[in-house]
Amino acid sequence: MSEEVIISNLKDILTEYIEVEDFNPQMSLKGDIGLDSFGLISMICQIEQQFNISIPDYELEKFMQLKDLISYIQLNAIA
Repeated sequence: MSEEVIISNLKDILTEYIEVEDFNPQMSLKGDIGLDSFGLISMICQIEQQFNISIPDYELEKFMQLKDLISYIQLNAIA
């Protein structure tokens, strides 16, 4: 799956949390987007459904920025 497709789908999910025009892969999930633990879990559930992947709990602590999510999705999503 291309990065452009992933970013487009992530933008759709993130509209609940940020303005889409503010989207930047360098954004911090907690600082820039303002996700608390519940918000992160909610967003991850949407990502899992959208990309048909499963993200184990132990992977969540690795997601500091949007680019970390993008990389994970690229490696794990089935095209």
